[in-house]
Amino acid sequence: MIPFAGGVLDPSRWRILQNVGCLHSTASSNLLAREIVELYFNEEQSLPATVLLAEEQPEARGRGGKAWVAPAGKGLYLTLVRPAAEGEPLSVAPIAAARWLRDALEVATHVTAGLKWPNDLYVGRRKLAGVLSEARTQGEDTYVAVGIGVNVLGSAASVGVNGATTLEEEAGHPFELAPVLQAVLDGIDRELAAPQWNREVERWERASLHHVGDRMTVLKEGEEIAGEYLGLSPDGFLRLKTAAGEKILSGGEVKRW
Repeated sequence: MIPFAGGVLDPSRWRILQNVGCLHSTASSNLLAREIVELYFNEEQSLPATVLLAEEQPEARGRGGKAWVAPAGKGLYLTLVRPAAEGEPLSVAPIAAARWLRDALEVATHVTAGLKWPNDLYVGRRKLAGVLSEARTQGEDTYVAVGIGVNVLGSAASVGVNGATTLEEEAGHPFELAPVLQAVLDGIDRELAAPQWNREVERWERASLHHVGDRMTVLKEGEEIAGEYLGLSPDGFLRLKTAAGEKILSGGEVKRW
């Protein structure tokens, strides 16, 4: 059993996750994961699937380097770093991780979130959680690091970020952190043990907040691209019908939707 946030985690349920590191505080678990991957590359060693947990992350970052509020005892802040499987579609992995997180949170808390492209979780128009995925390749080896941040405790106003919400706000009662985290890790491990990458785009779209024909504006590399949502490509990229024709965006931030 692994002590965490006043509770315990049971790793005996996991088939894929092998290492768990619990920290009181780290600047950013994604940054720590990046440093660990570099160390293993330099030492020519293989890193098994590892979860890095932190009770707080004072320098946590989201997409585009934006700050993510991650105070102690209020949420789940972690990074899963693992070797990519042979044939794994790296562009689909981020949207899959968001869908896995969404489903696990719904099972654990009965709070139903929707997915905002590419990998944010919203309840209505309020952001509940975010996923940030990175990949690093050297030679024939690729590692995927998936950072997860979930607002769990307190009111929406207590997050201190406009347009944010928490599981407690949405459910109307607080949760213990350890059981929610257990459900998240159980769900991720179960998906990784029997991945169905060819179905992930379809499953993401079923849980999406976007519908074909919706107007949206995406900020990509300083340019705003407006159009109608057409769904996702098989690679998990965003398809937009614009005045200039269809555009397929591999990344960016949906600013208006």
